[in-house]
Amino acid sequence: MGVILPALSLAIVHIAGDNIAVVPAMAALLGNGIYATVFLAYMIFGSVVAGVSAWIGVKSGRELTAVVKRLLGIQGKRVLALVVLAVSLPASALTGGYFAGHLLESLTGLPYIAAVPLCIAGCSLLAVGYGREVLRLSNYLALLFIPATGVMLVMLLDSIQITSFAHIMSLEHISWTLVLALIGYNACGMRSALVVETGAYFAPQNYTGVYLAVLAKFFEGLFTLLLAHLALVGGTGALMPLPAVAGQIFVPWLAIVFNSVLLCIFINTMVPAMLVNAKQLSILTKLKLWPALAAAGLLIWGGSFISLDLMLRFMSGTGLVMIVFICFIAYVLHKQEDNK
Repeated sequence: MGVILPALSLAIVHIAGDNIAVVPAMAALLGNGIYATVFLAYMIFGSVVAGVSAWIGVKSGRELTAVVKRLLGIQGKRVLALVVLAVSLPASALTGGYFAGHLLESLTGLPYIAAVPLCIAGCSLLAVGYGREVLRLSNYLALLFIPATGVMLVMLLDSIQITSFAHIMSLEHISWTLVLALIGYNACGMRSALVVETGAYFAPQNYTGVYLAVLAKFFEGLFTLLLAHLALVGGTGALMPLPAVAGQIFVPWLAIVFNSVLLCIFINTMVPAMLVNAKQLSILTKLKLWPALAAAGLLIWGGSFISLDLMLRFMSGTGLVMIVFICFIAYVLHKQEDNK
């Protein structure tokens, strides 16, 4: 229990746009292929990346930026900033631009072209400390998502078709592009840094941090599988299947509450993401926080008009780069340990 409960907490913290939006949206396109895709992306490769990231924290006792600066100097810090931005900016464009914009459009009636900059501007203000009570309320409301999805799964039990495990986990219809893109999400700057910090925190307890990170990623993958399953059995084929399923199951006002909870998750994800994006841009360009935040917002706004398929293809490449970089840092750290 000493590891399971913290792992569950870490898994909940990691719930973001890929879990609640990207995977359900792709479930309609891939069908049963989404199960094997999610299994590989989160529970196999994602667990490996999380384990390596946590190992870096355990061995160094420091957070990722400090580790890279110590091992590779100032240039290494800039390379890390570039690699993080290559993953974090497109992920932010999907989470806080594309999906959050469409969700806000459905909730308020605002056109998408106005909803996206409103989301980005709001999250930017929250990121620099304005409206702390709003952010705190958003964090609490987001916790309602787990029981709400549980209720939806129970109410759809009658429509679930029995399928063999071998058929569900077949690799025939797997989307390797989506696997790599989801690994990119998993290796995203915030998540890797958080996992490394978790490993550093548990460093006095040897490899507890590594076990915790791997178990958390397993729990996250399991929950994402349930969300993919919910999108499939709902059978809506919508851009955002979870709100569509909620509209089928709940009375209108409860569906609005569910969509508001989803928006809270997007906000909770985007607020630290905007800060990460701004800080990495500041490292690369020497801009101060506000100009860097504005530049990040403009890049995210532009990315929100790129098609979902093209963005996922791009992220499959940048995610792979992030994984290689993390493994390289782990290798350099390991060699230094051997030379001592």
